[in-house]
Amino acid sequence: MRRSSIEPKHFALTEFFREQILSGKIQQGERLPSDEMLAKEYGINKRTVAAGLAKLVSEGLINRAPGRGSVVIRQNVIFRKNNVVGCIANSSGEVYSPMETELTTQIMRKGFYPMWVPESLYRVATSTPRHPLFFQFTERFIDDMPYGLLIHGERFMPFDMLERNRSKFDRLVFICDYLHTKKMKAKYVLIDYKAAAKKAIRYLMRNGHRKVTLLTTARLLPGMTPQECYHNAICEVCREYGMEYDAEIPDLLWKNTDPVPVFRMIRRRKITAALLAFDSVVWIYRNAMETAHLRIPEDLSVIGLYDTNSYNEPITTLNIQERKIAGYATEMLFEESRDIHEIYVEPQLIERESVRSI
Repeated sequence: MRRSSIEPKHFALTEFFREQILSGKIQQGERLPSDEMLAKEYGINKRTVAAGLAKLVSEGLINRAPGRGSVVIRQNVIFRKNNVVGCIANSSGEVYSPMETELTTQIMRKGFYPMWVPESLYRVATSTPRHPLFFQFTERFIDDMPYGLLIHGERFMPFDMLERNRSKFDRLVFICDYLHTKKMKAKYVLIDYKAAAKKAIRYLMRNGHRKVTLLTTARLLPGMTPQECYHNAICEVCREYGMEYDAEIPDLLWKNTDPVPVFRMIRRRKITAALLAFDSVVWIYRNAMETAHLRIPEDLSVIGLYDTNSYNEPITTLNIQERKIAGYATEMLFEESRDIHEIYVEPQLIERESVRSI
């Protein structure tokens, strides 16, 4: 029960008893140790203990009364109020629409009703982290005590708010990504970035390529974006396989308002292959590539890391297997896979006509 020096003194106490109560290790009706005992154990004063326990009172986990101490009341407030499952995830486009359909179908087969955060509101959150409207919507929805939540664990999710309100819903499953500083009490069905990188790099090596880079429109922030996760996986796999990875190109694409010089640099550095943060990156940069006289696949072979195929072009790509993710997620939501807490799904390589043998 150690705590960081930058955390409030009562934080470790609150977090420890919250986990004990929610996991059932401390049952309804049981008493917590006295304030005096907790103060001595944690090396804090009684007033600080009271602050930590007051947080558990506000969450509906314990009741405190003079002469009775702190008594667990979790089962008085935790119950399945409705048959709604909150779905906070990207649900549009050729990648995520099939996953939304599959999740909706499987949840309804169980007699439950998925409620998806409106796409427009989800988009607002992705562009403006901690956007107040998205935050308020999510918090009010949780206040209605849904059966469970399915969440795409991107960086803009209010993870701290989810943790504060964890007692209001029984089941929490993160899908695709989990970009947070610490693990929560939840289940996870995530994309296996390293497996995806291995499949892409092996395929390029079989076709004679020895130098690769990453094309992205997003800034690579440590632990903050799926693109950064792929970047790290590519670095690791290239080291293992002896492939040269030019990690400067994605950073230069972000920093330069004019991408043409960057694509000319790709030619000068004799980079023959690139992985795409998502398939349509090549169409976003199409004019710049043409100006730099960089043709696909004659001058640059490409593999997409997400199978969007938005422009119906023949791009070799990795399908994240959204239907498989949806299947595992619903199993975990309804505890059909009771002993499994983490699953990493390997994307499937789909060969098209954007990789040239050299």
